[in-house]
Amino acid sequence: MMTSKLRRETLSEQLAEQLLQLVADRQLEPGDFLPSATAIASDYGVSRPVVREALRTLEARGVIRTENGRGAIIQPVTNELLSHYFNRATAVDETALVELLEVRKGLEVESARLAARRATPDELAEIAEVVSSMHKFVGKGGRYAELDARLHLLIAAATHNTTMYHLIDSIRGPLKHSIEAGLRSRANAVHHQRVQELHEDLVASLTARDADQSAAIMTMHFDEAVQHIAAATHKDEGAHDAS
Repeated sequence: MMTSKLRRETLSEQLAEQLLQLVADRQLEPGDFLPSATAIASDYGVSRPVVREALRTLEARGVIRTENGRGAIIQPVTNELLSHYFNRATAVDETALVELLEVRKGLEVESARLAARRATPDELAEIAEVVSSMHKFVGKGGRYAELDARLHLLIAAATHNTTMYHLIDSIRGPLKHSIEAGLRSRANAVHHQRVQELHEDLVASLTARDADQSAAIMTMHFDEAVQHIAAATHKDEGAHDAS
C-alpha cells in the first residue's frame, strides 16, 4: 500500500492558515487591517517572531501588504502569482507554448460562449473596434499581437465572470508571446488573413448573441493555432537534428 509523506507544519505556517480563516470569518475586505502583531501573538499564544514569519508568508501569497506603522492590510484578489507561473513556464520550456494554447483553448472557448450571452452593447462595440483596428496590421507581427491579446481580454471581461477574467489575464504576458509564435508559424499572407477572418467571424457571432457559434469559432481558432505552432516546432527540431 502506498503512503504519502507526512508534512510537519511550523507554527508560522499554522498561524498563517489561522489568519486566512480569520479573514474569511470576519469577512475582511481589501483595505481592511489584520489585528496588530501584538494582538495576534496574544490571541494565538505565539511569539512575535512567529507572527512576523506568518505575515511574511501571507504577504508572499499576495493576501496582505505590510506597512511600517500601519500594520497588515488586506489586498484585493489578483492573478499575480499565476502570472509568475505562466511567464516562467514559457520562459524555460518552448514546448510549453503549445501546452499554454491548449489551456487557453478551454478557457477561451467558454469565455466566447459566455460573452455572447452576457456582453453589454458597449462591450461588443469595443470588441468590434479592436478587431477593425487589427485589420490594418495583418501580417505585421508585434502590433497585431498586442491588439489580439487585448481582444481576448475584452472578451474575458465581457463574460462578467471575475474568475474567468483573472485566469485569462494571468496568461497575458505569455499570451502575447504565444500569439506572436502562432503568427510566425503561419508561412504566408493567406494564413495571416485567415486569422483575421476568424476574428471578424467571431465578432459577428458575438454580436448576434450566438453562443454556440462563438464557441465553435474560438475552438477553430485555437485548433488551427496549435496545429501551426506544433508543425513549426517539429520543423525546427528536425532542422536541429539534421545539423
